[in-house]
Order: sequence, then C-alpha cells, then structure tokens
Amino acid sequence: MIFQVLPKEIVDFLRVLEFWDHILVGLAKTMWLYVWALLLGFFLGLPLALLRQYGGRILSRVATGYIEIVRGTPLLAQLFLLYFLPYSLNIPIGRWSFYVSSNIFGRTITMVFLDHITLIAILTLGLNSAAYQAEYLRGSVMSVGTGQLEAAQSLGMSRRSGILHIVLPQALRRAIPAWSNEAAYLPKYTVIVFTIGVTEIFAQASHIISETFLTLTTYIIVALIFLVIISLISKGLDILYKRTAIPGL
Repeated sequence: MIFQVLPKEIVDFLRVLEFWDHILVGLAKTMWLYVWALLLGFFLGLPLALLRQYGGRILSRVATGYIEIVRGTPLLAQLFLLYFLPYSLNIPIGRWSFYVSSNIFGRTITMVFLDHITLIAILTLGLNSAAYQAEYLRGSVMSVGTGQLEAAQSLGMSRRSGILHIVLPQALRRAIPAWSNEAAYLPKYTVIVFTIGVTEIFAQASHIISETFLTLTTYIIVALIFLVIISLISKGLDILYKRTAIPGL
C-alpha cells in the first residue's frame, strides 16, 4: 500500500487528515465564536470607550471599573463564572440547540450553531474582548484631540453631534492598526471554551487524538490552521487600513 512507502511523519499527517470532517466542524465553530465575540466586543467596547472619555465623573468611573476588572481577571475564571452562575442561582436555562446537518463527500456533518454553552462562550469572549477593544478605541478617540470637538461646538453643533460626526469617523479609522491586535488575538482565545464542552477545533483535536493517539501531529495541524487564519485576518485588516487611512496622518 502507498502508506507503507511513505515516511512515518507523512503517514501520521495523512492519518489525522482522515478526520477532516471533525477538523471542518471544529474550524467552523471556532470562526462562528470568533465573529460573534468580535462583533459583541466592538458594539460594547465603543460605548465603553466613549463613556470613559466623555461620560462625566460617574459614568466614566463605571466604564473604567468594568474595563479594569475584566482586564485584571483571568478569562478562564470569567468563563467559569458565567457557566456556573445560572446553576448557582437556580436559573433554569434548559438544554436546547440550533444545528444544521449536511452530507459532504459521503459523511454526515452536523454543525451546532447555537446552544446554551455556545451562548455562554460567546458572551464570555465578547464581554472580555469589549474591555480590550474599549481601550484601543479610547486611544484613537484621544488622538483626535479636543480642539476639533470644541471647534464643532463653537459652530453650533451639540456635544453629541460633534462626537458622532467629527470625532468618531476619524477615531475609527485611526483605531484600525491597534484594534487589529485584538482582532488577531481573539481566535486564539476561543480555544479556552472547550473546557465547558464547546466543540470548537481544540475539542475536535482531542477527539482525533483519542482515536489516533497522534498528539503531536494533531496539534501541529491545529497550530498551522490558526497560523493561516490569523495571517489572513492581519492581512485583511492591513488592506482595510490602507484603503481608509486619512491622508497626511
């Protein structure tokens, strides 16, 4: 057979790839978690950044407190807190799921888009990411300077309109280089959710290892997949920044 004349490393590699359906399901789940967590983090992080910068004494302190607490505690602890909290408070969350099954190359592949543990994972990753994104966005807001907002107000614009129409358009474009760090790091954070039973790519890798006992080969393949994903994200954000960069800045 062809495997008998191939080096052992290649044979091991091909053996792991026989479980391509598990790798595909895990990769899809990882990207699903990533996209929703990144979006949640952005839409929470932007208000946090604005509140910390313009929210006044009380709201600014509330935003600062949230950011510091989240950034100062381990992500794993936050995940377990949200996972066990409903059970500790006797809140019934039930067991439910939304999934799609399809036949690809003769194999039935089931992708669970949302269930109670996936929802907890997305919330944890999103709430955690929001704190980091808020600081990146706040830095870009501060870079615009107060002079432009004061000039807008002197022309009759309200403070809110000045922030929305003068400060934010510039700040969001300036934020891309720093914000891309969080966008590139977040896929690696998703692996932690396998500890609560989410079947992302690390959980699927554990299943493959239990079937093949090829631990090193399996994790090398997973690492290469993450390398490709993060490289593509970084390249895409570089292109976006070049196309939206403010001339002269």
